Amino acid sequence: MSLWKRVIFSLLMGMVGGACVALGSPGDFWMGLAGAGLLIFLCVFGLTFAWQWAGGGRLLAWMMVLAFVLRVGMGILAGVGLPLWGFDTPQQKSGYLFTDAYKRDLQGWELATHGESLMVGFEKGFYADQYGGLLSLSAAIYRYFSPDAHRPVMVVIFGAFMAALGVPFLLRALTRRWDKRLAALATWIMVLYPDSILFGASQMREPMLIGLMCIAFWGVLTWRENRLWGTLAIVFSLGLTFLLSSMVVATLTIMLGILFWFEYIAPISIFWKRLGQIGLVLGGLLTIVLFGQWLTSAATWDILLAQRQSGWVAKIIEEAGVRFKLPIITVYGLVQPVLPAAVADIDTRPFWYVTAVLRALGWYLLAPLLLYSVFALWTHRDIKNKSMLVWISLFVIIWCLIAAVRAGGDQWDNPRYRVIFIPWLALLAAWGLDWALKKRDAWLVRWILIEFIFLGFFTNWYFSRYLHWWGRLSFWQNIAWIVGLSLVVLGSGWIGSGVKRLITQKK
Repeated sequence: MSLWKRVIFSLLMGMVGGACVALGSPGDFWMGLAGAGLLIFLCVFGLTFAWQWAGGGRLLAWMMVLAFVLRVGMGILAGVGLPLWGFDTPQQKSGYLFTDAYKRDLQGWELATHGESLMVGFEKGFYADQYGGLLSLSAAIYRYFSPDAHRPVMVVIFGAFMAALGVPFLLRALTRRWDKRLAALATWIMVLYPDSILFGASQMREPMLIGLMCIAFWGVLTWRENRLWGTLAIVFSLGLTFLLSSMVVATLTIMLGILFWFEYIAPISIFWKRLGQIGLVLGGLLTIVLFGQWLTSAATWDILLAQRQSGWVAKIIEEAGVRFKLPIITVYGLVQPVLPAAVADIDTRPFWYVTAVLRALGWYLLAPLLLYSVFALWTHRDIKNKSMLVWISLFVIIWCLIAAVRAGGDQWDNPRYRVIFIPWLALLAAWGLDWALKKRDAWLVRWILIEFIFLGFFTNWYFSRYLHWWGRLSFWQNIAWIVGLSLVVLGSGWIGSGVKRLITQKK
């Protein structure tokens, strides 16, 4: 696509999209058309440029279009539908999916209209954003693109743009390192994962962080071929991530540092490889010392909230003993959002019922692929780029555990922390599915069967609890059956694999 075609296409999209925003928003129509039209023009032009840079093609175009449209569409649906279908809260009556987004966005509009420097958003007096970056960004969008009226969809449009911008970078990075099928699978997972769409459809930092992580990941994998652009991509992504969340940028820096070391430095010699492993151990110990106290204190408060908000969680902890509180909350967090609970909760509003079921379904489709991937990485040797995948899997495991503990098993914050690193979750899940299909590995079926066992027993537990349809086992009886049957599935798999190896050796 030539430059002029991209300009004309972007202008048309800007005019159509701007008119839709102006018609559906308060304020002057022509100012709304001009501001929203300009923002959409810039977003579409940037996306078409990235699409062409990544090689173009129908597949990538569909991925980017859906990534952008699904998030903007969900944001518009929430803005229009929540005042009608949501709960009677100020947040939902105003069309916001999340309380954090509601408070921060209102304060961003306030900052935009007061004429103060946008840097004021980084001051601690602004309670709605502990980091300040998203608050200042929201204020900038309102000040320069919507000065006459508060149009919350403008921030959603920019967030959707950032999420869609990450798509070509992830696809190109994974195609460079693995193959087109795995790259396409991973990218589709990131584009269509329900929580990624949901958090990307609100005035949250998650879609921007996800896009920046994809750019940074591409920067690491392309650094050998093009050091200038690779370095710029890494520095640019880390810099903007720091403005949005200093805690996430610290985690991302560690992740990228590990990948960079084992990608470029460790292969030089065994000395550098061992030095890197020692450094990782020492770095891990230092991280525990520096952040352990913070994580413990924060998790203690979150665990207390989880006990207060969920009576049955408090009861389970009381029955098991206080010493088991942390592992119980951690497991509870890992299985959130719980699919049987979402399906059984038929008394909630239809909008939130469908949202909860789709969110839970997305996680329970992804989880067995992640479990299988970790299992396969540790049991197979002939794997391309195994070192990188192993370290990514370790990082994902640690991050999911931290998210579960830090959010106290919360069905919103815990998945929100988890979805930030969806590019690597998607990579692992896609690799596992691709590997199982290539090798015809029955272990993926076994892990799926274990999940079905879990879902079957807890479907009975939740349905009998909410709907009183049938009798139910106690919580600990459910756990005993799930663990016992899962061990049978795993044991049969190990026995079958052992017998198969013996037969192969005899031949």
